[in-house]
Amino acid sequence: MDVQTKSISRTKEGAEITAPHEDIKPHIDKKYEEVRAGAEIKGFRKGKAPLSLIKKMYGDSIESEAINELVNQLYQRAVTDHNLKPVGNPVLKDVDYKPGEKFTFSVEYEVLPEIELQDYKNIEVETPVQKVTDEMVERELEGVRLNYASRSEVDQVTDKYHTLTADIQELDEQGMAVIGKRSPDQTINLFDQRYEKDFINPLLNAEKGGEYVIKYTHDHGEQKHDVHIKVTVKKIEKVELPELTDEFIKEQFQGKFESADKLKADIRKQLETMFEEENSRTVKNQIADEIVKRHDFPVPESLISKVFDQMIEDVKSKMPEQKLPDDFDRHAFEAEYYTQAEWQAKWSILREKLFEAENIEVSDEDIENRAEKDAAQFGLGKEQVLSFYKTNPQIRDRIMHEKLMDQLESYAQITEKEIKPGEQEQKQQQESRIIQ
Repeated sequence: MDVQTKSISRTKEGAEITAPHEDIKPHIDKKYEEVRAGAEIKGFRKGKAPLSLIKKMYGDSIESEAINELVNQLYQRAVTDHNLKPVGNPVLKDVDYKPGEKFTFSVEYEVLPEIELQDYKNIEVETPVQKVTDEMVERELEGVRLNYASRSEVDQVTDKYHTLTADIQELDEQGMAVIGKRSPDQTINLFDQRYEKDFINPLLNAEKGGEYVIKYTHDHGEQKHDVHIKVTVKKIEKVELPELTDEFIKEQFQGKFESADKLKADIRKQLETMFEEENSRTVKNQIADEIVKRHDFPVPESLISKVFDQMIEDVKSKMPEQKLPDDFDRHAFEAEYYTQAEWQAKWSILREKLFEAENIEVSDEDIENRAEKDAAQFGLGKEQVLSFYKTNPQIRDRIMHEKLMDQLESYAQITEKEIKPGEQEQKQQQESRIIQ
């Protein structure tokens, strides 16, 4: 078999594959025998018709079917024997076959572009540093108290520690109900700081059965829009928070903490760890983004399509019964998220280059350490987790990715910028729970 390749573009190659007749004849002969064995021709027992008659009656269609099967087989042989590196499926461009002669066909396929890694070891990034304040600790403590709070139904709100069950109706500018924009039986916790004050304040004296028209401007980052709603209160519950005495702490946490001070210290430590992890993720995201910006190259569309496949699977996983809506429009979805998918495809290509440049590998010890860590976290046996991890390529890929990102972070020039508590609270308030 002869294989001639040519470059069409940075992301596309072509191959002309030629097989001599003696290479393809056994496959064609086999196809004839298969058809003959099942043929029912008048005057002959099933499978006993002369081969010459089979060729005369079905020859063109039999050889055409055999050739179509051979295209894929010969292409796969060419990929293996000639070290072709296709991305995605090939496109058949031309077929040249005459009975008794050689068989030639050509295909085109996408390939990864040749890339020369640019400098990735001196990237300047700015990381937000979040300091844990006493107010944050107290807010977390309030969350603990809310978990053990008691509730009793009342007729009127007297402070923020109340929960409402209400119908929310969106209104137009004239104050008329917008059809299809009614959300019944919504739970509104007046103490939830993720709600905007302009939404909560009109409800702080709400009465059961009352109707409250609320209008304010919702600010969510780069965009703003007016909210105009009517809240009909159907039920009010008073939330009674328990006092955090040492005895209460010991009882509810089964001796894990001896006092409220011990619980506070643990909460502070958890917040510090959380902020450190968030800061590290921010740094690594900035590094990856900068590396992608420093490399300008075309991306095979088939690779972008694979990214979209995964994105859509993620969307499905969050849907009821894990099914896409009947009116889901993939073309519209791809148009909206094309830049994001292209970025991910580029990063996947660059990541492989960086694995190679940094000699990133995963050892048995790496997998064992991860299994031990995860087993403890999820309360499973280490051997059970380890057995699964050894045969799971996703775990190996995740470990390689983490090792690479840690290495890239060690190369970066990092400048810390302290976030003021007010800025963090403003960011949290942008995540409003109002149905938009």
